[in-house]
Amino acid sequence: MSHTPSFLEHASKASHKAHRRNVLPRRILFWLLVAVVVYGAALAFSVIQVVAETNQAMTSLKEAKAEGTLLRFESANRALADAQGSFAEARRFSPFLKTAVFLPLIGSTIAQSDELITAGQDVVTSLQSVSDIGKSVLQLSGLSEAYFEEVKRGTRPRVSFSDLTPEAKHLVLARLSASSNQFSLLSSRLALVQDELEELLHKSSVDASVEFISVAKEDLSETQKMLERASLFTDLVPVFAGVGKTAHHLVLFLNNTELRPAGGFVGNYGIATVTNGSLDSLKTADVYALDRLAEAQKGFVKEPAPFALQKYNATPYWYFRDANWSPDFSVSAQKLIAKYKEETGVLPAALRGTIPYTDTVDGVIAFTPTFAARILNMVGPVTIGGQTFTAQNMADKLEYQVEYGYAAQGIPEAQRKEVIGQLVDAVVKKLSDMPLSEWGSVLALMEDAFTTKQLFVYHTKPDVEKVIVRAGWSGNVGRAEKAEGAERANKTGADVQMVVDANLAGLKSDPAVLRTITYEIAKDTNGNRIGRTSITYRHKGKFDWKTTRYRTYTRLYVPLGSELIRVTGSLKNDRTQNPNLESGAPDISSELGMSVFGAFIAIEPGQTGTLTFEYKLADSVRAMIARGTYILDVLKQGGAGNHALTLDLDFGKNVLRATPGEEKNEWGDARYRMKEVLDQDKQFVVGL
Repeated sequence: MSHTPSFLEHASKASHKAHRRNVLPRRILFWLLVAVVVYGAALAFSVIQVVAETNQAMTSLKEAKAEGTLLRFESANRALADAQGSFAEARRFSPFLKTAVFLPLIGSTIAQSDELITAGQDVVTSLQSVSDIGKSVLQLSGLSEAYFEEVKRGTRPRVSFSDLTPEAKHLVLARLSASSNQFSLLSSRLALVQDELEELLHKSSVDASVEFISVAKEDLSETQKMLERASLFTDLVPVFAGVGKTAHHLVLFLNNTELRPAGGFVGNYGIATVTNGSLDSLKTADVYALDRLAEAQKGFVKEPAPFALQKYNATPYWYFRDANWSPDFSVSAQKLIAKYKEETGVLPAALRGTIPYTDTVDGVIAFTPTFAARILNMVGPVTIGGQTFTAQNMADKLEYQVEYGYAAQGIPEAQRKEVIGQLVDAVVKKLSDMPLSEWGSVLALMEDAFTTKQLFVYHTKPDVEKVIVRAGWSGNVGRAEKAEGAERANKTGADVQMVVDANLAGLKSDPAVLRTITYEIAKDTNGNRIGRTSITYRHKGKFDWKTTRYRTYTRLYVPLGSELIRVTGSLKNDRTQNPNLESGAPDISSELGMSVFGAFIAIEPGQTGTLTFEYKLADSVRAMIARGTYILDVLKQGGAGNHALTLDLDFGKNVLRATPGEEKNEWGDARYRMKEVLDQDKQFVVGL
């Protein structure tokens, strides 16, 4: 077959066109692959840079926090500036990273990185404000970062609060007071950032990202809580420190070795006068000195004591020493102030001069030997009159001195408790002489004492008292908010348990008695669910100068509407006055927005006794169980030890979830079982 030249030319052109058609897609694919590789490399580089800069920012934030804790605020500011720079550097890559949000798997994580950077910058800005406040406070005190460097090198002695001039103390406290709103705003801002991180945590699906956000959220939570406490602290301390106006505070020594409803027996009291952070005076005295002086005055109206004090303590009239009868410290504080004013008000001027006296009480500060021992453990031993008091021996040695030792030393009975005032003076001086840089540990100790209810404060100004309650420093019945007058209402609708002991004529026996509180919800013989609270007292002591049979009038506070069925274990009186150990009748009342059941029990040394209250659950509790969400608040009595707590709650339907959770071997039934230590107020939530 023959071909013409034109045909060959046409075939060549067709072949060339086919070749071009094949090459073009390959070239496009090649350059597309190049673009993807370059984009991927750029994206990987950007991600690495963002991660590196964010990690560096977090490291700088931790450094700033550490420096701020040591009061080195200039160094803290430099670390914060580094953190801000690192976040800004990470931010430079955000526009490019946003182009990758469409990618599967990593797109959502890349989008979240921008939100995380924004949150980090908000944190830095907030902490810079805090650091600036700290820096200004130091400047007002006359200190600087150079001072701390010299202290660190040992070339300069540490400055304590007592070293500051009165003017410097005033300026520092006034500046802190002025910063309260700022701390509050910063705390609120960080709370919002926490919420944003929480949302990010729920969105994230990459393990590394989840871990990073979780760590950041935990660190932020600590900082936010610190700012919240700082806000409350700066609200309250200037008021109690007498900034701008001299403050007069009633100081109470609540002896919890003789436990009473609001912390312990008021063995000693004092009046502290404070101006601009300087303690002008602290005068203390035996509580009986005031009660006996008032009792001897003509025209003194004697108020009948609460029934239990009359029956089990042979105390017909209500005096200052017994005024802390309510377990809510703020209620007791009001009664204590009223009794103090009533008793000092009947004294002639000449007699007022012999006792701690003020015509104005601004606040009440109360503490137990438990708190005092913790302070002594921090500041070290104190020697008074040839006796050395330590955290370990303070309670016993002090008790022996005021009960027996004073006589051997020729000290008049009226002056037997002066050693307590001397001890307080010595401890206050040691605290004042502590370096300012170590006061963080003092505040932490105080915070723990408020939480465990060994330290309490009250203020007569309602606005200040509201802040105290919000701070958790009041020793009030936390679940019950203030209503009109002294009454309170249960706002939460939760179930509640609060066991309140009152040692009546049982000497200082409380440390020798171990308690176990057991709360059960169980079926009665008719199939109805009832509440049963048992308090078991195990007396490990023996008869001696400070210990005898334990005599307690016990009150159980439960939700309003609970109906008492029976009490077992109660006595008319102890065996010396009730040889046949006849059962005593319970008392039923209401207080603090709750129903209250009371009974008396006495336990001999070496023996064990149990007091059990059985009652119909309040309608509100039964309704909670029916709805499927049960909440229980177990409240600790002020001044009490850390008692064992056992819960055994049968709801009649399976427990689906609980906080805190049961042991795994307890899962899968209708009972919630828990063993705890009641070292503070506790809450339990059960889903049914």
